[in-house]
Amino acid sequence: MDFTFRAFAEDEPGAIWKKHFNALWPAYKNWFLRYGESDRPTYHESVKALKQHMPELQPIYEAMVDLAGGGDHAARFLAQYCPPPLFRGCSQAVYHVDEAVLVRSYDYSPYVFDGLLMHSKFNRRRVIAMLDCMSGVLDGINDDGLVVSMSFGGREEFGEGFGITLLLRYLLEFAGDVAEAGELIRRVPVQGAYNVMLLDRAASFVTVEIAAGREPRFVDSRVATNHQADSHWPLYEEKVFTHARYQHLHNVIADREHTAWAFSREFLQFPLYQSRFARGFGTLYDAAFYPQRGACEYFWPHHQWEFGFDSFNDCEYHVEFIDPEGYPEDCESYSEVYTSKPLPVLQF
Repeated sequence: MDFTFRAFAEDEPGAIWKKHFNALWPAYKNWFLRYGESDRPTYHESVKALKQHMPELQPIYEAMVDLAGGGDHAARFLAQYCPPPLFRGCSQAVYHVDEAVLVRSYDYSPYVFDGLLMHSKFNRRRVIAMLDCMSGVLDGINDDGLVVSMSFGGREEFGEGFGITLLLRYLLEFAGDVAEAGELIRRVPVQGAYNVMLLDRAASFVTVEIAAGREPRFVDSRVATNHQADSHWPLYEEKVFTHARYQHLHNVIADREHTAWAFSREFLQFPLYQSRFARGFGTLYDAAFYPQRGACEYFWPHHQWEFGFDSFNDCEYHVEFIDPEGYPEDCESYSEVYTSKPLPVLQF
């Protein structure tokens, strides 16, 4: 299946952001309302929660809502308060031999993915990040050297809170190091279970285990996949190889035989690299973030993007996601990534 990644620069949400939002919104809307309008919080409830927990983000949010046309559904969607539950795969690790690096794979369904990388300056910090739901991010780096990334935490329980990717946007905009990011994380309820990994320019790092209705747990692990210390979901853990991926990364880090760049290329090999795209568990991209030199790299088996804050160029990359077992004959096109139909996400 063919897919196009796009990288673009826009200091504030503007014409380019609006173009991508307009192209995706009809399908986003179908996904957002797939369980019915009453299943989603109201606009009032969404804005109230945003003001309470992430007030600094409100001007950015309002600018996005205006560009999106100011409609009720779009405003609720962009607030990412109690969105429809989603769970991903992903591996992530911090490695430090010649220089500090955070490397992650993004393992998920290509049916529900945008592939938009944005260089922005919404506030005083410049940010390079992979967008999600247009207002949030999957991972990224800011020009203070803070790196953020996340993976699903392996719990079936979802509760009241924000989508994880809006929290990651919040951290990149308003935190300059791991300590500041940790304080912000404590303020924000999150809808589900996620492992957030942080690294900064001083090579400080932490993994934060977040779960709905629980206080975040800060641990010094350099590796995070798709389980937490006391999570228990045997079927999911087995099907996504979370423990095998965790142990593999732990062993590679313990050996300390790689440069930072060579360590990142471990993510192109099994068990870290996955090709079950049609079943919602394929590696859509890998990323490596180098906070000490303010650079990042997004890469695939046959291509790579390298970016810095003063060396960012708009570009596109066309890739074929090949699943050895094939795709269903009636699969959706990539132009309709969010649909109201049941999605082939982690079908065990």
